[in-house]
Amino acid sequence: MSDKAFTPRADRPTLMREHAAARAKRAAATAGSAEWRAAAAEVAAIEVEIAKFEALRVPPARVARPEAKGK
Repeated sequence: MSDKAFTPRADRPTLMREHAAARAKRAAATAGSAEWRAAAAEVAAIEVEIAKFEALRVPPARVARPEAKGK
């Protein structure tokens, strides 16, 4: 994982709107066509951005220190 901090390209509500639009483009295109593949790639890229927001919302799991196990 990168040491760089996550800088979103847009806020979550904007990404959700873009996601809906990209899904609509994909649904309107002929399956397997170049337009469909481009829309599918756009949907996937937006989903990655949304997942980054979700990762920031979920606190990391607690990891016990090895030296604290015996206590």
